Amino acid sequence: MNIMLTDHAVAPEKTDPPCLETSGTLRNDLIWRYWGKTGVAEGSAIPAWHPLVCHSLDVAAVGRVLLMQNHRLRRVWAGALGMDEQRLVEWVTFFLALHDLGKFAESFQALKATLLRLLRGIESRRGYPLRHDTLGYLLWLYWIRDVALAELGQATTSGPHPLDPWASAVTGHHGAPPVGQANGEYELQKAFADEDRLAAQEYVRALGMLLLSSDSQPFDYRKLRNTSKRFSWWLAGLTVLADWIGSSQLHFPFCPEEGSLEHYWQTAQARAAVAVDETGLSTVESAGRRSFAELFPALEGSSPSPLQQLAATVALGSGARLFILEDMTGAGKTEAAMLLVHRLLDAGSSDGFYLALPTMATANAMYHRMAGFYRHLFRHDSHPSLVLAHGASALSGTFRQSLLAKVVPGVAVLSDETDAGAHCVAWLADSRKKALLAQVGVGTIDQALLAVLRARHQSLRLLGLFGKVLVIDEVHANDAYMHSVLRSLLAFHAASGGNAILLSATLPQRMRQELVEAFVKGREGSGPDLQASAYPLLTRIADDGLAEIPVAVRSGLPRRVAVAWLESPHEVVQHIVEVVQSGRCICWVRNTVADAREGYRAVTALLPDERVELFHARFAMGDRLDIEERVMAAFGVTSGPTQRQGRVVVATQVVEQSLDLDFDEMVSDLAPIDLLIQRAGRLRRHRRSSEGACCQGADGRGTPVLFIHGPVPDDAVRADWYQAAFPGAAGVYPDHAGLWLTARLLRQKGGFVLPDEARELIEGVYAEDAHWFPSALQQSRTRNTGERYAQAAQGGFNVVQLTSGYVPEMNGWGEDDASPTRLGEPEATLRLARWDQDRLQPWCDGEMAWQMSQVKLRQFYAREEATHAWDARLQAEVVAMRDGLPDKGRWSLLVPLVPGGEGWWQGQVVNAARQPLKLYYHPRWGLLREEERG
Repeated sequence: MNIMLTDHAVAPEKTDPPCLETSGTLRNDLIWRYWGKTGVAEGSAIPAWHPLVCHSLDVAAVGRVLLMQNHRLRRVWAGALGMDEQRLVEWVTFFLALHDLGKFAESFQALKATLLRLLRGIESRRGYPLRHDTLGYLLWLYWIRDVALAELGQATTSGPHPLDPWASAVTGHHGAPPVGQANGEYELQKAFADEDRLAAQEYVRALGMLLLSSDSQPFDYRKLRNTSKRFSWWLAGLTVLADWIGSSQLHFPFCPEEGSLEHYWQTAQARAAVAVDETGLSTVESAGRRSFAELFPALEGSSPSPLQQLAATVALGSGARLFILEDMTGAGKTEAAMLLVHRLLDAGSSDGFYLALPTMATANAMYHRMAGFYRHLFRHDSHPSLVLAHGASALSGTFRQSLLAKVVPGVAVLSDETDAGAHCVAWLADSRKKALLAQVGVGTIDQALLAVLRARHQSLRLLGLFGKVLVIDEVHANDAYMHSVLRSLLAFHAASGGNAILLSATLPQRMRQELVEAFVKGREGSGPDLQASAYPLLTRIADDGLAEIPVAVRSGLPRRVAVAWLESPHEVVQHIVEVVQSGRCICWVRNTVADAREGYRAVTALLPDERVELFHARFAMGDRLDIEERVMAAFGVTSGPTQRQGRVVVATQVVEQSLDLDFDEMVSDLAPIDLLIQRAGRLRRHRRSSEGACCQGADGRGTPVLFIHGPVPDDAVRADWYQAAFPGAAGVYPDHAGLWLTARLLRQKGGFVLPDEARELIEGVYAEDAHWFPSALQQSRTRNTGERYAQAAQGGFNVVQLTSGYVPEMNGWGEDDASPTRLGEPEATLRLARWDQDRLQPWCDGEMAWQMSQVKLRQFYAREEATHAWDARLQAEVVAMRDGLPDKGRWSLLVPLVPGGEGWWQGQVVNAARQPLKLYYHPRWGLLREEERG
C-alpha cells in the first residue's frame, strides 16, 4: 500500500467505523491467533481481548498521525537520516507496528492460559523470565531482521545493521531500552515455539505489503548508518507516546472478530486521528510578529532595556542556536528571552518552549508570569497548553490546560507485566512530566535534566523538548553534577536542531565556555574559544559561527551597594529591631532551614509574630504557597507602604532567585559571591520613596547596604573558620577558601558597583588563578575541588550517550530517582494528613489536596511509614486511604498528624535505623524532627 504524504492527518470520522466484520468463527490465519491486550469481560470466564495485530496497527496509526501533524519532526528526521519525508513516514510507521513483536512468544501468550487455549488450542509450561520488550528485540536480531530488510528493500548483513537501533527504540517502548542478553538465541528458543516464529515472520511480510511503497527510492545509506543511533532516542519517545494513546479503549475498542489487515488499517487510522486530536498535543501556530508593547502590555509605558532591544534585533542565524544572556537582576532577562522565543516561533524555528527554573518557588512565580503572557505568542484562535512542571501544579486558578486528559489507559495484563496503561496513569498523575509535552511548560530544571539521565521514559521527555526553545534561568546555580548533566542535555537538544536560551547574572567564564562547547558538540562541531570579558554580554552560536555582543547597561540600573559586617547573631537581631522600629522592611537570608528557624525564634522573641514571616522549603506545599503569596503581596513590585512597613522575612535561599521581591534592608549569612550578588538583587530592587511607595527618579531610601553576617576574614584563621560560625551551612557551601575570598574581597572594597564590577567579583573567587587565601583553608579547597571533579564524573556516568543510541543495556533503568538530577542524600515525600479520631483527611483542602499536603524530608530520617497499633481505627484508615494517593503510596509515606497543642501537630515515621521518629508540624514553623523542636 502506497502511503501518500500530506500535510494533515486522516480526517476524523464523525461516527466511529464499525468493528471488523465477522462470520462468527476465527480465521485460520496464524497471525490472528495472538492476543495483544486483555481486559475483564463481565459474565464470562474468558477475558476480553484485542488481537496483537490490531493493537500493533493502532499504535502505528497513532505514530503516523503524530508524525504527519508535526512537519518539523518529519523534516529534521528525514534530513538527518538522508531520506525523503515520504520514505521516513513509511519506515517509521512500519517499525512502530513492530513494537510488540515479543508478544508473539508463547511464554507471553501463556500469561492468559484461557486465551491461549481458545486461540491456539494448546497448554503451555513455558515460563516468562524475559519481558516482551526484550524478547521483541531478540526476535528482530535473530529471526526477523532479514525478513524485515527484504520488505524494506535493503541488503542483509551478518553483523550489526544500521536499522538495529530503530528496532531497539520501538521494542524498548516501556521507557527503557531492552535488556542486553548474552545468549539471545537460546532465550528465544525457550520463549518461542516454531509456530510463533512463523507467525511473526508472516506478520512482518504482511506489514511490508500494507505499509511500504513498492518503488525503491535511493537514499544515503552511509548517512543512515551514522545517524540512526542518534535518531533512535527520539524514535523511542514517539513509540512510548503512540503506545499510550494507542492503548486507549475509548478510541481503540477491542475487536477480537475476524477481519483483514487492510480493512483494520483504515479503521485504525481514522480512530488514531480522533485520538490524537483529543490529546492536546497538536502543534499551534504562532501569532506572527508583534511589537514589544503587544507582547508585554503589562509594561505599557516602559521602554525596552538594552538587553531587550538587542534580543529584538540580533541576527538569529540558522540551524540549532544557543543564546547566553548575562545581565544584572532587574535588566529584564526573562522578557529578553521571551522576545527571542517569539522571534524563533515567528520564524518557524520552534513550536513552543520550556522554561526551566532552579527551584519550585521560582517556577511557581514564573508560572504566574507566563499565564498572563504566553497567549500573546500564539494565534488568538488557537489553544496552546500551559502546564506547570512540579508538584504544586494545582496551585493556580489563573490557568491550567488539560493535556492528554482524554487518553484512557489500557488494561494491564498482569500486576507484574509492564503495560502502557499503567505507565500512562502514573505519568499523567504527575504534571511535572506531562508539562514537557505541552506547548508551553514552566517548571524546575530537574524535569528537563531527566531527559538525558537513565530514568524510565527519558525518551518521552526528549520528544517533548523536540522543537521547543529550551530556556534555562539562573544557569549559574547548578553544581558540578548538574552542570555536567546540563551539558549533555544541551548536546542532545542541539542534535535535534533545537534552540536554547541560558540566563544568568553571575556566570563564571569557565562555565560559559563549557556550555558553548557542549552545544556545539551536539551539532557535531568543535567548540570555539570564547574571548569576550565584557559584562553585560549576549553570546550566540548558530550556523554562521560565534558572536559575543557587549550589551549596554540599562539606564538607572548601575548602583553601588555598600557592605557592612555583623559578626554575631545578637547584632543581627538588634539591627532587625532597629529597622522595624524605623518603619522599614527587612529580610534575613539564612543558609539552612535550621538557621532560619533559629533566626525566626530570636526575632519573634522581640517582635510580634504577625510582623515576622518564616519562609523555607520544609512546609507542606499548600502552606508554602500561602507563605509565598503573603511574601509576594508584602514585598513584591505592587506592594506599598501599608503592606511593607515594619515587616520582616527570615528566609532560606528560596528568596534569592527569580522572585521579584524588594526589601528596604537586607542581612545575609556569608555565602558564595554569586549568591550574595543574587541576594543583593532583592535589596531595593525597585525605585521607591522613603516611605516605600513606588516612584520615578532617584530612590528615596539612600544607598543600599548589604549587611553580611559571618566571621571576619583575617589572614590567620583556623581550618574551622567558617564551620565554627555556621556548623550546618559548612556542609552546604564546602569551599571555605572560596567563602574567605568572598569575604576578603567585599571587606576590602567596602561594597561593589553593579553591573560594572560583577565580572571582577565572580572571577576574583572562581577563576583558576584566584587570589591568595590562608593555608589553613587549603584542605577545604583541595577537598572541594576533588568533590567537584567527582560530581562532574558522576554526572557523565549517569547520562545517556547520544552517539551510543537507544540500544540494549545489561542494567535496567529505574524511576526518576534512580539517576538523580541533584546530588545529596535522597529525600522521602511525606503526605501529611489530619486525624480527628474519626476521619483521616489531607492536611490541605481543595483540588489535588494530597499534592498540596506533601513535604520532603531526608530518607535517613523517614524510611518507612510508622504503624499505629495504638489506634486500630487510624491504622485501618491509613490502609484504606493509601489507594487514594496519587501514587498509590508507592513513592510516598502517609503521615497522620494528631493535635499537640498551641497549633502544633505531631506524627511519626520510621528512620533508617528502623527506629520510630516523632515529627512535629506547625503552619508557621514547618516540619521539625523531635530533636529540632528542642
